[in-house]
Amino acid sequence: MMKTTQTPLNKEEQRRLNQIVQQLLDSNDSVEFRQPVDYKALNLHDYITIVKKPMDLGTVQRKLNSNIYKTVEECLDDIQLIWDNCKLYNGSQSWITKLAEKLERLFKKNVRNYLPLVNLPQLVPKQKDAGADVFQEEPQDQVSYNDKVEFSNNLKQLAPEQIGLIVHMIQNTSPNAFIEIEGEKYQIIVDYIEYEAFIKCQKQIQTWIAGDTINKKVKI
Repeated sequence: MMKTTQTPLNKEEQRRLNQIVQQLLDSNDSVEFRQPVDYKALNLHDYITIVKKPMDLGTVQRKLNSNIYKTVEECLDDIQLIWDNCKLYNGSQSWITKLAEKLERLFKKNVRNYLPLVNLPQLVPKQKDAGADVFQEEPQDQVSYNDKVEFSNNLKQLAPEQIGLIVHMIQNTSPNAFIEIEGEKYQIIVDYIEYEAFIKCQKQIQTWIAGDTINKKVKI
């Protein structure tokens, strides 16, 4: 993650970075990334020759809590390195690379939410083949502000049964986006809805509205 400027790491930025790291650690997809790769036990004899600087979430958390990082970018670089290392060693078709890519999207979404003044790179290394660096554009799987506003406004037009179905979809795909307040009251944090789930919900809501099924019983 190349930066032209460096952001000093004060207490507030450290708190926000801790939130980003903790959300990654709490993800069910991060099990393989919480500790250093045990390449000896896994018989990955070429790992240290390919991966020049191993990194994992546990190490990032320890360095962060030990005040080793002096800038925000140093910490973000180490987190990005986890996904880059995984893609470099395992290749684009590996199941663990798919997990790394999913976590990378979560990571970058949280950086945008918690550290909006820190610019994320537009190009990220995907994998190396025959000694050459291959780059791809960062997936454009982020929801625009206007889409979020439209989603919230459309949601208010739905019948209770339809809202219940949308809530059920969000609970199943993006549990962090759903907060129960009290009793049957709840709050949906649109920023925390997974991209694929957001698109699916948005399309379903638009179908209901366009088809004038607001007050009809529906199924998903």
